[in-house]
Amino acid sequence: MLLLDEPVAVLEGDKGPEPIYGGYENRRGEISLFAENTNYRVNLKNRTVQQRPPLNDGAQARYDAARPGEAFEWGRVNFRRLDHPEIAEICSSGTFRVRPKFI
Repeated sequence: MLLLDEPVAVLEGDKGPEPIYGGYENRRGEISLFAENTNYRVNLKNRTVQQRPPLNDGAQARYDAARPGEAFEWGRVNFRRLDHPEIAEICSSGTFRVRPKFI
């Protein structure tokens, strides 16, 4: 995963702050954020984040090629790379509870 030198925002969780470097939204409006070594699915309604598996190499390449705010496609599914103000707004919206790791 291509990470910026500096985080875009900091996600406040019940287990402490987590620097966030990027993220995307799928066609259903589900949001995923990238920390340095962890990916999170964000549930804004319930104020939770859940650890998710990383993008596979092909999807990561499409994400990396998209500019912030632009759409990208992987496996005939449309996604949109979040821009930095969107990520900052999500992260600054309050504290999130970390749910158990995705298996």
